[in-house]
Amino acid sequence: MLKILTTVPLIFGYPIHIWLGIILGILLTIQIIAGLMTVKGHTQYFKIHRVVWILIAIIALIHMYYGLGLWFFHFTIK
Repeated sequence: MLKILTTVPLIFGYPIHIWLGIILGILLTIQIIAGLMTVKGHTQYFKIHRVVWILIAIIALIHMYYGLGLWFFHFTIK
């Protein structure tokens, strides 16, 4: 069981934390655009702003787990 938690999976030849970082960058861009649109008065974007915030929080925690695990705790990449 512990081996499953300390192994970083590969997707298309790259570790998953790389892909999660790319997804986080895209979601942060969407978050900024939705926030700016909400400030300008387009209130329909506020729902998107909330949903994207939750996705960013979840993906960031997973990204942090694998990144710190590789850097400090010697997780294996398979």
